[in-house]
Amino acid sequence: MKFRSMATAAAALALTVAVAPAAMANSFDDPVGGGGHVVYTDGTDTLCVSLSSSSSYDVLDITAAPVTAGRGPTLSFSVHAGGKTCKSLATAYEDSKYTYNGILAYDTVCRCGTRVGGEFYS
Repeated sequence: MKFRSMATAAAALALTVAVAPAAMANSFDDPVGGGGHVVYTDGTDTLCVSLSSSSSYDVLDITAAPVTAGRGPTLSFSVHAGGKTCKSLATAYEDSKYTYNGILAYDTVCRCGTRVGGEFYS
């Protein structure tokens, strides 16, 4: 149990250091800790969420939404260890500001884990 607490603290520290890509950065790959990644590819308007098969977490849940309502779709992801899911932001207005928030969780029932988040422009 102490190891998981230390791992959670280390992941939280890593998130504090580098959670959000720079504004108007277009494409980015944001490691959110614990083997999780949030990746936006501007050329294809695709947002991908993945969780390494070697992650100590069971699931990474992410919701991405435009800061201004109506500027694009709200996307929800639930990716288990070893998985990757990509969704399109092609219907979002160009350069719409988005935020993403979620959790790296140990258990899909309690969603105990580490909160993650950031922002980007589509």
